[in-house]
Parts: sequence; C-alpha cells; structure tokens
Amino acid sequence: MLPHARAFLVLSALALLVACGSDGPVGPAGGTFSLGQSLAVESGRDVHVAAGTAEGSFVAVVANVGLDSVGQSSYSLRASGFEAGDRGPFGVRSPSPSPQLAPSIASAPTRDDAFESRLRDMERAELTPRFASARLSTANSVPALPTTVAVGDLLTINVNATDACSNPVLHAVRVVAIGGKALILNDTLNPKPGFSTADYQRFAARFDTLVYPMDATAFGEPTDIDKNGHIAIVFTRAVNELTPRGSASYVGGLTFSRDLFPQVGTARASACAASNEGEFFYLMAPDPNGLINGNRRTNAFVDSNSTGVIAHELVHLINASRKLYVNTAAPKFEEKWLDEGLAHVAEELLFYREAGLAPRSNITYQTLISSTRIRNAYLNDMAGNQGRLRDFLASPAGESPYRTGDDLATRGAAWSLLRYLVDRAAASDGDFWSRLVNNTAVGTANLQSVFGDVAPRVRDWSVSNAVDDAPSLSVSAELSQKSWNWHSIFGGIDGLAALYPLPVTAMTPATPSYPGAVVPGGAAYFTFTVPANGTATLTLSGQSGAGVANLQLVIVRTK
Repeated sequence: MLPHARAFLVLSALALLVACGSDGPVGPAGGTFSLGQSLAVESGRDVHVAAGTAEGSFVAVVANVGLDSVGQSSYSLRASGFEAGDRGPFGVRSPSPSPQLAPSIASAPTRDDAFESRLRDMERAELTPRFASARLSTANSVPALPTTVAVGDLLTINVNATDACSNPVLHAVRVVAIGGKALILNDTLNPKPGFSTADYQRFAARFDTLVYPMDATAFGEPTDIDKNGHIAIVFTRAVNELTPRGSASYVGGLTFSRDLFPQVGTARASACAASNEGEFFYLMAPDPNGLINGNRRTNAFVDSNSTGVIAHELVHLINASRKLYVNTAAPKFEEKWLDEGLAHVAEELLFYREAGLAPRSNITYQTLISSTRIRNAYLNDMAGNQGRLRDFLASPAGESPYRTGDDLATRGAAWSLLRYLVDRAAASDGDFWSRLVNNTAVGTANLQSVFGDVAPRVRDWSVSNAVDDAPSLSVSAELSQKSWNWHSIFGGIDGLAALYPLPVTAMTPATPSYPGAVVPGGAAYFTFTVPANGTATLTLSGQSGAGVANLQLVIVRTK
C-alpha cells in the first residue's frame, strides 16, 4: 500500500510520498512531477518520473537512513528513458572557498579540532570508569580555588592537558579579575607583558554578560562542585605549548573533565588525584614574540579567538558536569559527535548574539557582508562551522553526522543536522538544546528521545543539502534549511553554483547503472533530464539487485 501526501500546485510547494512495499512501480499523484515536487521510496521499487509537456531536470538522492555509526551500504542506481541535459542548479563542483569572505582568514591558522578529539577520547577512556566516585562525597578533598579568593592572590593549579589523573604540572596562577561568574587567572610563567588588567576585566564582563547567560539558558547551568560560585578561566602557556612549531592549526583552549572528579578516592571507586576539582577553562596566552614553540600569538589574535573557544568549551563543561552530577541515571559521557555538535551550536548562537541576527532568517552571503559587525562576527564565530560543513558536503557518501571518528566533516554534519532538526521542529529554539543535554540517553537514542523517529528527518536533511535555496527552486519546509542559505554563502558575491561543494553526478544514457556505497547518515547525488512528454524509470537496489532496508531514493524536480 502506498500512502500519499497532499499534492501542491504552486512552485513553493512539494509533495512527499513514501513507498511501503515492493509491489509495482510508483510515481507522483497525477503522474507528472511539478517543479519542486519530490517523491521518496524505499529501495527495490521502480520509480516512474514523468516530465509532462516540458522537458524536466531532476535530482536523485540515494540516502542511507540508518543510525549506525559504522559500516556502509552498497547500492546500484539504474535508470532508463532519460537523456543527458544540463545540471540544473548544480554547477561543476569546485574545492575553492567563497572568494570574498575567506581570503581574510586564509593565511591565519585554524583551530586544531584534532587535539580536542583526542582529549575527548582520553576522557571517555580514563574517566568513565571513575563515574561512581564522581558522585561520592568529596568532603576530604581540597579544591584548587577556595571560596575566599581575591584579586592578587596566588594559587597553584594543575595545567597538564595531556594526562587525566597523573603527572600533574603545577603552575602558580594569579587572580587578575573576578566577575559575577568569571574568575580570571593568569599563569605567572606566561610571556610578558600579556594582557592588561583592563583586558582581564573585559574578559570577565564578556563572560558574565554574554557567554555564560547564552550557554546556560540554551543548554543548562553547569555545576559548582567547588562551591565558589565561579568558573575559572585560566590564561596559560600550557595551552600554547600544545601547538607544535610552525603548525597550520592551533589549540586555542580546552576544558578537561578530569577537573570535575574528586581528588580523594574511596573504597567504592578510585578518584582523580590530579584534578583541580572545580569548573575550569584553559586558554592560550598572548605571545607576540613567539617565545613558545616559535608561534606568534598577538593580543588581538588571542582576544578575537577566545570568546568563541569559551562558548564552545562551556557546553562541554555543562554537558559533562550534568552527566556526572545531575543526569545520574546514565553514568556515561555524551557520544563525542553529539557533544561536539552541541558545542558547535554554541558558536553559532554566539554569532547571532554578536551579529545582531537570529536563526530561521535564511542568512545569505549579502547578509554577511552587509556590515562590519556581521562580517567580523561570522569570521570569528561561524567560519569554522562553514569550513567543517564544506568538508562534509565535499564527501557526503562517506561522511555522516554520527560517523565514528569525529573528523571535521562529522562535526560539520552534526552541527548542520542539529540546526535542521530544531528549525524543523519549532518556530524557536526553545528548550531543545537543554533537552539534549539533560537526558539520560546518549547519541542517536538521545536524538530520538527529543525529536522522535529521526530516520526520515535524516533523509530529508540529506536532500535539503542539495535542493534548499538552489537557484530558481522552491521546496517544501521539510526540505528547507531555514537558518542558512548555503548556496548563496558558498557562491559568494556572484552566486556561483560552481562553488557549492556538493558533488553531483550527471547521469547519461550511455551509463544506465551507477554503483556506489553510502554510510549511515550519508547520501549520494545524481542529476538527469527527462524529455517533454517522456517518462524515465529509476530503480535503487543493492548491488545484488535486492532492496536494502536502510536505503531510500528521493527524486526532486529542479527545472
């Protein structure tokens, strides 16, 4: 039986049909695809694609709606009755960045996300077995930051960012500013002169008035295990030392979940003796002369990059601390891809705050260059998300939002899927981010508990990566990305379709069968043309000819 969605007659509408069996061919209601109309079917069925009285261009998407983090599904896409034609709204893929925004940051180092990935792996390997001790009394422990600290005090903390619970590297730090939530510490071994007192006070104010309320409202409050009412923000050369000499990327800062564990063990479980036992961030220090590993870090560079780092790392702190002390029914860290995806959402939220914009406004390239404020906010807070999304879009069949490995493409896809899910679910972000954090489930089970069955949403998101805001095309809300117009942003000032990074295969009658493989959460894209009054037939199957449960074929008319 084939359930039908309503058919639309206007350009901005779309009909979405899902096949529920393998008994005979399917096609849209009325037989002919109108512009922007789509059809989604499970693999193993013939799909009839009629153009009507005018020649039509179409995109075919092979989507893997599985929710596994490993493996892939092989497929064969067979077609007949079509002809070679133009690529519709899809130009020849170019790996070049958008030429007007990127040059200003092309020569600057980028954030070293690989370091953070290794850090999260270490946390999960070494700290997860200690979760039981984290919920025990820590009355015999001695937190690094007493409740009575004052500006000018000298304290000693562990700044080792490569070992969890052993080999502490103890540095003396000075309290240089105290805000309502921020407690700013400066490593006494940092290169001189560093930031001024006014600079540190500005960091405290920025955290108190911008970053903390933004993240706490969206994701939930972090814990206060040291009961001093503050979060320590440490500017330390130990972070600079994590970046090798001459590296094209840099470590800008981190939070380390080891600091959330108690220092003193009990008979029930071991503890983490190297913990600072409190809520901490560690940020790179200014080093304009490159005294540390020869890497020059000007005051302006550290200043412009640190706010985004703090917004990102605060989400990790919130997520880990609430998993440890609040959501105790499931004593485990969030899966890394979702933990990072949520942290990258915080960077996006910071962009909206600093740019004076809001989600669901379909931001275009013209918006981003409309003022210095917006452009700088984008370069400081969102350019990283664009770069990671580019990595995913450039290899969509082999990458996924929830792929094991946490590479840059996974992060870009995870952020994009999260934004799509929330935009589709409601007219505002509401409490969706906090529900994903304050949850005993993790990974895709967490998504399912908040959004329901996400498999069809993953499929629709995959299709939206091709058709949303494509030139001269309007599609339904389900296939739209409401917050960002990526065709425009990647296209630059001239809107060049060739700069959109998604690879799309132009099918030709000389090649009636297209084999391939796609990972769960990934997709492959094809275009074809149907002549006027003609009908093409497409069939998606496994390479053996049988249907594959996780694979679906989606057809959208684009011209």
